[in-house]
Amino acid sequence: MKRWLTVLLMVIIITVGSAGGILGVREFYFREDTEEIKVAEEGDTVEIHYVGRLWDERAYDGYRIFDTSYEDIPDVGEPSFTLTYDHERERGEPFQFTLGEDVIDGWNENIEGMEEGESQTFVVPPEKGYGEKNEDLIFENSKTETFPVFQRMDLEEFEMRHGMPQHGKVVEDHFWGWEKTVVSIDIHAERVTLRNDPDVGESYGPYIDEGWEAEVVSVNTSAAGGDGEISVEHDVSESLKVDAGLLANYRGEFGEVQNLQEEADQSPEGEGILIPDGDKMIFDFNEEVRGVDLVFEVEVIGVDK
Repeated sequence: MKRWLTVLLMVIIITVGSAGGILGVREFYFREDTEEIKVAEEGDTVEIHYVGRLWDERAYDGYRIFDTSYEDIPDVGEPSFTLTYDHERERGEPFQFTLGEDVIDGWNENIEGMEEGESQTFVVPPEKGYGEKNEDLIFENSKTETFPVFQRMDLEEFEMRHGMPQHGKVVEDHFWGWEKTVVSIDIHAERVTLRNDPDVGESYGPYIDEGWEAEVVSVNTSAAGGDGEISVEHDVSESLKVDAGLLANYRGEFGEVQNLQEEADQSPEGEGILIPDGDKMIFDFNEEVRGVDLVFEVEVIGVDK
């Protein structure tokens, strides 16, 4: 009798325990299935990690990273010709923004509908990104050109650059770095005339250490109606970053680049890239993200409704 009661009690305990276990499992899966999956919608605060790449035929002839939120990216070195990549910015933290505001249309359209924890790669064309290039910010120059031997300079400019003028005073050209000599001073016209004195066969310019040399081929002091003629050949074999402020001493029109950048709603930093193109040199002061397809790899970290 006692044995039968013991068996019956064990059966009851096992049955109740099993039922509770089943109910517990069912409750767990019920909660799992009905847990809300957050989907990014317009107006939500979204946190993402991202990598942005662009096709850079100007310098790399391939895709390269121009921006990222990650602190480190395996197998990726510092992109030498990345003009918009801010190396001073602290990285490693997700980028946070309001969907539908503050970012390019290509992000709004592609990130909307992504789930928290989802990753996606998408392409953003210029019209959905940062727009087309501004042609006013692209300058063309021949690799072979001439400059006058004798140069006229306003007295005020000379004093600002070189101090008080004196006959025979030797100063250094602000861009090329070659010597030039004061040959006359016209006080009434407030003008100073200088003779540029480069050495034939020598290379000059501020970018020599970075790959851009300009070799003096010939100097003719009697050519061009007495103004003289210095012939130079630019040796540009690869692209390099340039600064419009410095180049303004080479071509005056570069002095307007920052204003043109601002008018074109671009960063007015005066930075650009010099691109060799056959017998020409192309100076492009557009932001590198203009006029190109951008490829983004985006990981949604969080969605706040």
